[in-house]
Amino acid sequence: MSPETQEYSRFYWLLCTLIFFSGSNCQNLKSLIKREPISEIPASVLYIKSPRKMSSSFFKEGSSHFRFIEWEPGKTTGYAEKIELSFLAYDSNFLSKVKSEFGNEPFESYKIIWNKKVGKFKKEESEKRILFVYTESFASETKGSTLSSLLENKTNNNEIKSSIEEFDIFELGGDTGQLIEEGVFSSLGGENRWSHSLGTMEFFSNSTVYTKQEADTIKSEHVSNHYDYLQLRYELNETETDKLYSKLIYKENNTLLYFVPPYTNGLTNKTKEPFGYKRIGDFLLREEMK
Repeated sequence: MSPETQEYSRFYWLLCTLIFFSGSNCQNLKSLIKREPISEIPASVLYIKSPRKMSSSFFKEGSSHFRFIEWEPGKTTGYAEKIELSFLAYDSNFLSKVKSEFGNEPFESYKIIWNKKVGKFKKEESEKRILFVYTESFASETKGSTLSSLLENKTNNNEIKSSIEEFDIFELGGDTGQLIEEGVFSSLGGENRWSHSLGTMEFFSNSTVYTKQEADTIKSEHVSNHYDYLQLRYELNETETDKLYSKLIYKENNTLLYFVPPYTNGLTNKTKEPFGYKRIGDFLLREEMK
């Protein structure tokens, strides 16, 4: 383990103890969740470059797992949230098989698996690295027979809230961000950390060091070259203060579905959705004209 990695690990837990847990209060967290407009400075969003594709045996092309990380603009420390979103559209042949096997049992065509993690961030003075620590999780699973009903159900669905202790460390450069370290802590399992290194030369391959630690004592350490390294590279997008920011997540013929990151778009007064698009919760939908 490198001294730099150890330094970031100590810094992470110190930050958790001194700032994130003791410094956060319910009112501030509530303000984050409500997404009240608080800034007119362009915000930044990390968006995974290679969303994880779902099995084509069960799902249509475009069904993927996405990640978005958003944080307060113009600051070196403040609030942040991470959204992990799986959008699933079942393949028509698979649906036919399900219906033939199970008769009239209801089986919806679309599903959204959602996990929003809320916490804080801290940037280095050089702004080359940024640390995110998440302390609350909000999860839900939504089904729908059409895209419209899916999004309506998602908007009305209750989320399950839980306390977590997780962190990500990104290295920023130009219009990209690279996840170099991630970890999770629990009172039962201790600290579990993955430190990633992407090879830059022919003789240096990608590698990940997994470390398990309990009571400041390393219990095990393992090096692997088989992590899904496509999941480490993110786009770094700067939003416009007066324009709705969205990302295309699904396309079927002339039907388009966009995700509208809620925290970033709640930081400033944005324009309304474009003509021909319907805003449903945190999504924009343009359906095929019939």
